[in-house]
Amino acid sequence: MMLLFNSASSRKEEFKPFQKETVRIFICGPTLYDYTHLGHARIFLTYDLLCRHLNDRGFGTDVLVNMTDINQNVFERARSESVGCREVARFYAERFEEDLELLNIRTISRLAYVSDYVESMEGHIARLLESGLAYVANGNIYLDSEKDKDYGRLSGQSQKELAMHRLDIGPNKRSQNDIMLWNCSEEFDFSWKSRFGVGVPWWHMQDTTVAIENFGENYDIHGGASELLYPHHEAHLAQYRALSGSNLPVRTWMHIGLLFAGGEKMSKSLGNVAWARDMVEKYGQNLLRLYIFSTHYRDAIDFKDSDIADKKEMLNRICLAGLKVSDRTEEGASGLVKSFHASLDDDLDSPRAIKILDDLCSRMIGGTSVAAEDFERICRVLGLRI
Repeated sequence: MMLLFNSASSRKEEFKPFQKETVRIFICGPTLYDYTHLGHARIFLTYDLLCRHLNDRGFGTDVLVNMTDINQNVFERARSESVGCREVARFYAERFEEDLELLNIRTISRLAYVSDYVESMEGHIARLLESGLAYVANGNIYLDSEKDKDYGRLSGQSQKELAMHRLDIGPNKRSQNDIMLWNCSEEFDFSWKSRFGVGVPWWHMQDTTVAIENFGENYDIHGGASELLYPHHEAHLAQYRALSGSNLPVRTWMHIGLLFAGGEKMSKSLGNVAWARDMVEKYGQNLLRLYIFSTHYRDAIDFKDSDIADKKEMLNRICLAGLKVSDRTEEGASGLVKSFHASLDDDLDSPRAIKILDDLCSRMIGGTSVAAEDFERICRVLGLRI
């Protein structure tokens, strides 16, 4: 049995996909205006570990990542470099794919550019207007949050708490909680002509459309950083419920803890980033994986270069153990192998799994017999190239 912590219920739940043999996962992807920093890399490494473990347990995985090329940051980068928005987005999309390769992330099935789905977004918004679930105010279009009795439940907020946020401020908006679907009132470097007027589909609707056009009525796991829980994922869920007619369009909401540097969230705007490609060049992807997986995915990490370097001794033990594999696993070591995989069954407890692997390697170096098949299976799940 596999357990995953579901943000929607705030507890671990037995994970059962909608389809018996395939797990469908949507990951909130990069905004295409800069390189991948280590905080973003942590997200994709975590879901790579999850998929490798699911594959090991006999599940197929279908992983969809949205590529955000409709965004003010993309517009501003294009303006500063005197190039087109599409040129900027494609350049950083290629760099993102390079970063995935450097990080040995091979479990993503498809990358979807949100700009390819604008026509579908327009159709979805039109449906919401026709059904009375959305309305027009000052040229913008909003989802009426009061029509969704469960709005706020994902992030665990009461109506009073929701009302304290100031989101998508605009004239004639009925409620502070209402979600912008289409923006016709602001000037951007590029926009689309639609039946609603010239404008830009807003970021929540971008992700919802990509997911629903690829997965249909439901999918199994929605993932991203913990900071996206509200408003982004709350809005996404409200839109998905409205469009699909399903009360449970997403089985599990899985959120990754933030990565901090110098006590502040690692972010491009603060300039405290460590670029993933630089870290791979400096330490190698094996050390990065051991470093990232040594903290539980739901916990925050306070990044320090020295903490990555500290994993070198462990990596050396793993490499030495790889030279001492046998054709069989003796009984005592067999229990450790089983415990390794069981740890990942328990809400992807990678810190415990890493400690078990370290113990197993020390025993192998000391003469304990472990079959090559068992050792290689563990390394394959962790994505280690030994």
